[in-house]
Amino acid sequence: MIHGLYASDKRFKSVIFNEGLNIIVADRKEDSGSKDSRNGLGKTSLLNIIHFCLGSDLEKSSLPVEDISDWTFYIDIDLGGEKITAGRSIGDPGIICVDGSNLLNLPLVPEYNENKGFYYYKHKDWKNLLGISLFNIPSTTHIKYMPTFRTLISYFIRTGIDAYSTPFSFYKNQSAIQIQVANAFLLGMNWLHPIEVQKLKEKEKSIKMVDGAIKSGMRPSKGELEAEKVRLQHELEIEEKALSTFKVHPQYRVIQEKADSLTKSIHLLADENIILRRKLDRYEESVQSEKAPDNLSVADLYEEAGLHFSSALKKTLEETRNFHNEIVRNRKLFLEAEIEAIKNKIGNNEKYMENISSERAEIMEVLSTHHALEEYSMLQNRVTEKKVHLEKTLQMISEIQEMSEKKKEIRSERIELDSKIQRDFEESRPRWEKAVNGFNDNSQALYNEPGYLIINTPDGGRVSGNAYSFDVDIPRSNSEGVGKMKIFCYDLMLVDIFSVSGGIDFLIHDSTMFDGVDSRQIAHALEHGHYKARESGFQYICTFNSDMIPYSDLSDDFKADDFICLRLNDKNPEDSLFGFQFELSKRNTGI
Repeated sequence: MIHGLYASDKRFKSVIFNEGLNIIVADRKEDSGSKDSRNGLGKTSLLNIIHFCLGSDLEKSSLPVEDISDWTFYIDIDLGGEKITAGRSIGDPGIICVDGSNLLNLPLVPEYNENKGFYYYKHKDWKNLLGISLFNIPSTTHIKYMPTFRTLISYFIRTGIDAYSTPFSFYKNQSAIQIQVANAFLLGMNWLHPIEVQKLKEKEKSIKMVDGAIKSGMRPSKGELEAEKVRLQHELEIEEKALSTFKVHPQYRVIQEKADSLTKSIHLLADENIILRRKLDRYEESVQSEKAPDNLSVADLYEEAGLHFSSALKKTLEETRNFHNEIVRNRKLFLEAEIEAIKNKIGNNEKYMENISSERAEIMEVLSTHHALEEYSMLQNRVTEKKVHLEKTLQMISEIQEMSEKKKEIRSERIELDSKIQRDFEESRPRWEKAVNGFNDNSQALYNEPGYLIINTPDGGRVSGNAYSFDVDIPRSNSEGVGKMKIFCYDLMLVDIFSVSGGIDFLIHDSTMFDGVDSRQIAHALEHGHYKARESGFQYICTFNSDMIPYSDLSDDFKADDFICLRLNDKNPEDSLFGFQFELSKRNTGI
C-alpha cells in the first residue's frame, strides 16, 4: 500500500493515501474562461512522480526536470511486510535512500553508507526489490523476455493516452512478446510459453531469411555451392601439391637475370650467323662466276675480218688481256680469303653458342626446380584464400542442410509446445478462471450484462502463432466509453487477485480513463472500485477534473468528496501540485 507522497521542497503538495478509494481532483475556478485549462496542475505529474519513486527512468517529457533539479521525492510504501520510506532525487536518480524500522528484514537487504549514515539501494537493486515484493519476480532468474517490475507496474499505474487504448498493453507499439509474457504472468498462466514460442519464431525468421536470399539469387543454391566446392577442392589439391614440392633458391632472381642475358647473347649470335651465311653464299657465287677473258682476242677477230694490226698494237692488246687476268685472279683470292674468314667467324659463333647454351641449360635446370621466395608466397596466399573460400562454401552448405533439419525440428517442437501449452492451460484453470470471473463481475457491476475475458490457446482458438490470445468483450463495446471501461474492469480484476495473494495492492488511473465515458458508468466505476478495494484490502487511486465527478449519478449513501485526498486548482500557480505551473510536450510510457 502507498501511504503518502511528498517532496523536499515545501511548495509540493503532499498527499496521504488511505485504503480503498482515493481521488485527486483538479478544481476549476468559477471565473475561468473557456480557453483556460487544468493541464499543468499536476494530476498526471503525480502519477509520473509515483512511477519515478518506483524506479522509472527520469525523462524530461514526464516531469519539469529543469525546474525541480534539486528536489527529492519521498514515498511511504509497504514492501515485504514492512513500511518504509524511499527517497529518490532528481539530481542523483541512481540512488534510492530508504528508511524504516526493519530494513534488514526486507527480501533484498539495502546497502549502508557509513560516512553519511543511511541505507540505500542502487537503481537496479531497487527495481529488483519492488519486483520481489509486489509481484514475486525471482531476482536470481534472468531469461530473455521475462517479465520485469517496470513492465508489470505499468498495468497498475497507467499513464499517457496510449495506455488507455487496450487492456493488454500500456503504450503504443508495445511488442507482442512483451504483451504475451506480461499478461500471461498477471493472469496466473505459464509465462514461459510465450518466450518459447518467440524463440521458435526467431528460428523460423532466420530460416526464412536464408530461403528468401536463395530464391532472390542473393545467395547460391545448394547445387551451386556443391559445384563450387568440387572446383575449389580440385584446385587446392593441385596447388597444395605444387606447394609441397616448391623449392626456393636464395639467388633465384640473379640466376634468372643470367639466364636472360645468355638467351639474349644466343639470339644475337644466331642472328649474326644468319647474316654471315647470306654473305658467304653471295661470295661463293661470286667466286664461281669470276673467270679470265675468252682466249679469242680482239686481233684474231679483226684478222678474220681481213684486217691486220701492227706488231706494236698487238703488244698493247696482250698487255691489256694480261691485266684483266690479274684483276680476276686477285678478286678470286680476295673472295676466297673473305669466305674463309666468314666460315671461321660462323664456326666461332657456333662454338660460343654451344658453350653458352650449355651454361644456360645448367641455369635453366636450376630455375626449373627452384622458384623465387615471392612466388612461393604468392602461391601460399592463393592456397590460403582458396581454403578460406572453401571453408565458407562448406559452411553455407552446412547451413542449408541444417536449415532443412531445423524446419523439421521446428514443426515438431511447435506441435509439442502447442500440446504443452494446452496441458498447462488446463492445469492453471483455477487461476485464470478466477481472472475471468473477476472481469465478468466487474463488467456486470457497470452494465446490465456481464462482459467476457477471453483467453485462447493454440488448440482452443486462433492465436496467430502466439502462445495465447487475449480479448475482452462487453456489450455495446463499440463506443469509446465502453472501451475504456474494459480497461477499468481488467485492471480492477488484476489488483483484486494480487492483493488477495499478498502482492501489489494499489491501482492508479489517470483521468484519461474516464474521458468519453457515460457519467452513469463513471459513478458505477467509482462505487464498485471503492467497495472492491475495501473488500479485498487494496487502494484505488484516480484523478479527476472536478466537473467530471458524476455527483448526480452516485448513490445517496456514496459521498465522493469523502474520498478526495488532494485538491489542485488553477486559481493561483501555488495551488498546483508543484506550486508553479508548467507545460510538457508529451507524456512518457511509464516503463
